[in-house]
Amino acid sequence: MSREPLALIESVSKTYSTATGVVDALRAVDATVPRAAITAVTGVSGSGKSTLLRLLAGQDTPTTGRIVVAGHELDGLGDRELRRFRRDGVAYVAQRAADNFFPELTLAEHLPDGAPLGPFEALGLGGRLGSRAAELSGGELARAAFATALARGVELIVVDEPTAELDRESASAVIEALQVATAHGATFVIATHDPEATAIADHVIDLTQRVEHRAATIERPAARDHDVVLTATSLSKSYGDVHAVVSASIEVRAGQLAVVVGRSGSGKSTLLMLLGGWSQPDAGTMVGINSRAWADCAYVPQRFGLVPELTVAENVDLPARGRTNGAEALLARLALGELRDRYPAEISIGQQQRVAVARALVLGPRLLLVDEPTSHQDRASAELVWAALADAASAGTACLVATHEPDARLRADVSWEIESGRIARD
Repeated sequence: MSREPLALIESVSKTYSTATGVVDALRAVDATVPRAAITAVTGVSGSGKSTLLRLLAGQDTPTTGRIVVAGHELDGLGDRELRRFRRDGVAYVAQRAADNFFPELTLAEHLPDGAPLGPFEALGLGGRLGSRAAELSGGELARAAFATALARGVELIVVDEPTAELDRESASAVIEALQVATAHGATFVIATHDPEATAIADHVIDLTQRVEHRAATIERPAARDHDVVLTATSLSKSYGDVHAVVSASIEVRAGQLAVVVGRSGSGKSTLLMLLGGWSQPDAGTMVGINSRAWADCAYVPQRFGLVPELTVAENVDLPARGRTNGAEALLARLALGELRDRYPAEISIGQQQRVAVARALVLGPRLLLVDEPTSHQDRASAELVWAALADAASAGTACLVATHEPDARLRADVSWEIESGRIARD
């Protein structure tokens, strides 16, 4: 096997001209990507990891500098050659798992004829090949996107945050698949915040460009009485033959930071949708607040739901409509102040996730339902999110967080574990 690197990155910078000015997404990066190895691209949220991956995959072109992959200078390829490179030379897995699929096609229909199905079996998806994206959980989608890339059999596989939405068992299966494929000659470039994924890398490109965020101090009102805000008894929800939630009972009080921990596909997101009233249970009862009142119930979904036509500050202020001063304080609290006038498309996915958290907190809701709030955060940014949630609980909000991170239970006043739709209190 050739000892020459598969890819060269020489003085690469990328800027975007936007409605709010020029965004420096990447600045003068020099790096190599060795063959048959795992290269981890690390750095804080917004440091340019996703931008570098898109450039390597031929999804975008650098503003300055050059990228050479397998002897091809990407910026010099014509349209036909570039399409051939994207088809035959590289597999690219976007950070948002759903973006890797056509919604009308099953997983099997995304594969070329004769593609091996082993990657799907190894990642626990052998029985899901007939499913469409909308029928899979966020974690299943992430694993399916990675398995699809492996099945293509190309030399270079570029993956943005391969373990971000996965519980540790599922993440370990992905990490093992990375190592097996590398041993068979595949080359990986992965953007990651996951120390376990970074630990197996043969090579690291660190894009960290600034110091860790420091949490701003915000005065909070005294906590309200710890009254019960939400009670659910024996909730069940099925979709066809899939029992998403089974006889689940849960109680959340004002001032509590409550956590539900479970693997991807365990029913966490379905449970939150039931508790918020956006999905109706097949059985069981629930006593809570009116989810249609923004000041009473706020929700942070995995896909964020930001309004693309509004700036960061306008998205955060949207529920308040300018009636409070909370937006600016939350922007500072979550290290978003410098981004206040940008639009969602102009910031990283991790930054978008923090914007969604800030928007949910701006009115000080009685109940806050949060789905995987730190899945796209570096460690320092994740601490900012948890601190903001703890502050909200201290101010009297009943916070219920669904996450695959077992350590989150150490932060909680009360916690449950969910497995195959069934929950048990710690």
